[in-house]
Amino acid sequence: MGHKFDPQHAARLTDPARLQFQDPAAVLGLLELRGDETVVDYGAGVGFVTLPLAAALPRGRVIAVDMSAELLDTLRERLGGETKPSGIADRVDLVHTTDNRVPLPDGSADAIVAVNLWHEVYDEQAALDELGRLLAPSGRLAIVDWSKSERPVGPPMEYVLTLDEALAVVDSMELVADVVLPPATLFPYHYAIVARPRG
Repeated sequence: MGHKFDPQHAARLTDPARLQFQDPAAVLGLLELRGDETVVDYGAGVGFVTLPLAAALPRGRVIAVDMSAELLDTLRERLGGETKPSGIADRVDLVHTTDNRVPLPDGSADAIVAVNLWHEVYDEQAALDELGRLLAPSGRLAIVDWSKSERPVGPPMEYVLTLDEALAVVDSMELVADVVLPPATLFPYHYAIVARPRG
């Protein structure tokens, strides 16, 4: 069973120090956005990636999904501080799920981003199936997760996957990894994978 983030530590998710090792702009760069896509932020938490995503999608939409109602409540409060003319809050839908189901049609996500989540869902078939169901035939799944290495932050090493293990999960989903960035390439403590449906 994957390691789950404890909402009691939510302050860590918006700690400015996080920008030193995980810049959301670099995460968005993996998606190569045009600005009109529907993007699912799976495991959105308090919106570390959600808010920059919404800003990068002036004609698009972000579906922020999380299993923690508490974290989504914090994101809702943060969105309440986003006033027009930016319109960021208008482009974000919040989805609380307890069973990994997202109320969207099959293939409706142009992109899915999963940040610091892969070690939590790699062994949850329902979550993997839902990610596969949501992804459009031409869509991209961007995974950014903690490396299995000594680091001053993040979950204990026994809970995270090696890059090869993470890629094996991607392959089991019938996805092809087009971009594979080992730890210390884009982020010091994370690997990154961008995958698309096979075929």
